[in-house]
Amino acid sequence: MAAGGPSRSERKAAERVRRLREEQQRERLRQVSRILRKAVAERSAEEGRLLAESEDLVTELQGRSRRREGLKRRQEEVCDDPEELRRKVRELAGAVRNAKYLVVYTGAGISTAASIPDYRGPNGVWTLLQKGRSISAADLSEAEPTLTHMSIARLHEQKLVQHVVSQNCDGLHLRSGLPRTAISELHGNMYIEVLKKYPRLWCMTKPPSRRPKLYIVNLQWTPKDDWAALKLHGKCDDVMQLLMDELGLEIPPYSRWQDPIFTLATPLRAGEEGSHSRKSLCRSREDPPPGDRGAALSSAPVLGGWFGRGCAKRTKRRKIT
Repeated sequence: MAAGGPSRSERKAAERVRRLREEQQRERLRQVSRILRKAVAERSAEEGRLLAESEDLVTELQGRSRRREGLKRRQEEVCDDPEELRRKVRELAGAVRNAKYLVVYTGAGISTAASIPDYRGPNGVWTLLQKGRSISAADLSEAEPTLTHMSIARLHEQKLVQHVVSQNCDGLHLRSGLPRTAISELHGNMYIEVLKKYPRLWCMTKPPSRRPKLYIVNLQWTPKDDWAALKLHGKCDDVMQLLMDELGLEIPPYSRWQDPIFTLATPLRAGEEGSHSRKSLCRSREDPPPGDRGAALSSAPVLGGWFGRGCAKRTKRRKIT
């Protein structure tokens, strides 16, 4: 033991005092919390004195309560009434027509109609995990492009949308017929993993007057709400249906015969049917290719490549000896 240092018994005594103070502080915090949950008229004079003597604890607990309420409000899904939503869609349609260069930024919400869960919604992955509930795995290969995916593909075809930036990895944008060169997948897709940084995506280095206008479609709060020129509270498919009607454009139906996932799929050989546990991908026999019911499928490669621009499967080079 160092000279002049506390003895073992003194250290134990100090530790007991520290733990006792912590327990007293926790008990006082519980008492103040119980009192604050009561209505002011129901509090006794003694409880009022305790609150007056515990201003710091009261401030801390009230701050916690405000933060909890704020988080709850952010998780709530809000829907505009039908007339208000139609008014906003008309404004959005005018912005689409007049835009010089329109970029669509998509997230998990556009794929929930394809039975792919989002993250922050009532049945989202993060929401269920926070509640201690189990989540079911979704087979992305069985999902099909939604009305929103098909609408965006048509808007690009009509040169109203110039580019799509997506956080999603389900590959449904490509399967909707959107060209590979017209989409930037920030995290890749189910066939290729990519991690990109995009510090200039929102043009935050520019002054507010020079930033592009932002239009948001979401049921919940988003961090960009305060910057948006317009926020539409509605489901993506509902908003896109109204928007396409307003623009006078027909939404193309999804067809497996035009889906690149089937063009790139390699048919199983004889005897390989029982060699896997996944559900086999196949075009529906009840949905033959339009205009040709008996012709063999084309083996031509999909332009742009499924694996991304500049990315392709390569064979190992042999070393020259």
